[in-house]
Amino acid sequence: MTEQTKLPSKAEQEDLNLVIKKANAGDRKALSKLRKFLDQQPQIWNEVGDIAKIAETAWIKLIAKGDTLAQESLKRKLAALNQEILGDTDHIFDQMLADVIRATWLEMHYLMSVDADATSRTAGQSALMMKRLESAQRRHLTAIKQYCQIKKLLPGENRQPDLRIFKPRQDYA
Repeated sequence: MTEQTKLPSKAEQEDLNLVIKKANAGDRKALSKLRKFLDQQPQIWNEVGDIAKIAETAWIKLIAKGDTLAQESLKRKLAALNQEILGDTDHIFDQMLADVIRATWLEMHYLMSVDADATSRTAGQSALMMKRLESAQRRHLTAIKQYCQIKKLLPGENRQPDLRIFKPRQDYA
């Protein structure tokens, strides 16, 4: 383990938890300490601040309903999907759109599974479910379209610029 990824000791974790508790209560000194700590440990704010991962985790918990096999399977499915989408690219726009594609994929399929069991639903609830599902599908397809457009616009390793040279037009009389 490198110095930067070294796990904090139990005492350091307790100190950090105390600083966080004080910062949450409005203590400015504690907030300053917390900011210094985060400046020195970017992997922490990078992990804790990963909203896409938080959203995925929420969808996975909702879909799996406490089933550990389902949770682990969904995590692996998302990792495979992410690899299919991104390949070796590390461009931020690709990553951001891949995050949206994965999240909308989870949402859309969750709503499809919920919609499949309409036995105890009123007509109004069914109409609302259909609207939610159609909205999720639209967002998912929009994310895919945007991703495809970005792929066309961003220079790739094997892409040649689309330069066309036209001969001047000659008028024949």
